[in-house]
Amino acid sequence: IMGNENLGPKIKRFRKENKITQEKLAEALGYSHKSVITHIEKGEADMSIEKLLLFLRTYSVDANDFLEVKRLDKLIEENKRYEIERNNIRKNDVLFKANKTIFSYRVGGILIKDGNIMLTKNAWKYTIPGGHVQIGEESKDAVIREFKEETLLDIEPLNVMATFENFWMTDDKQTVHEITILYKVKLIDDKQEIIPNPDHRMTQFVWVDINELDKIDLYPKEAIDIIKKDTVDNNHFIIG
Repeated sequence: IMGNENLGPKIKRFRKENKITQEKLAEALGYSHKSVITHIEKGEADMSIEKLLLFLRTYSVDANDFLEVKRLDKLIEENKRYEIERNNIRKNDVLFKANKTIFSYRVGGILIKDGNIMLTKNAWKYTIPGGHVQIGEESKDAVIREFKEETLLDIEPLNVMATFENFWMTDDKQTVHEITILYKVKLIDDKQEIIPNPDHRMTQFVWVDINELDKIDLYPKEAIDIIKKDTVDNNHFIIG
């Protein structure tokens, strides 16, 4: 929740007074790891309004007593303004429809550490972390921004490992023309932890052994050989 700097310490105090572990609280709120709670309590990560409402309902907490100064309706209004700002940023994404075809321009970052690669995981597949390039934005800057927004990780792009031209059909029969540039990236500080953005509730960030990539449903699957070979070439793929 934007603008509620005191929320973290309140969560921590409530958790300790009620003898709730960080693991239990993270599980109750749907976070993938207790480290998210740690960073929320330190004020290093935001808690979305949805998560706050879930917290209040789960532990039967009175919103006005808990938040003291700020009423819940005021927080909801603040969150709405934040969502509007975030949606305006999304409008700058290179993602539009022309001639009945959706065009999408994306970047991804291949981050390997100790023989493992960081991937995003949802209900049905694994993907390489990244997102849309914005209008007027260089692809290198885009991959830096996407990692920071989604995981709070500071990374450095090294070289382009692959470019994909992908043509496919959505479930509702819309044609998509997608360009994706995959960079090899490295952590600026190896001691950094992944801190998933609470707004990305449907996505988990996981480390996967490179030797296990053939056993998972990775998209795009053509990237598996590139990752294993750790090539520095800009491989070019046309799919579809």
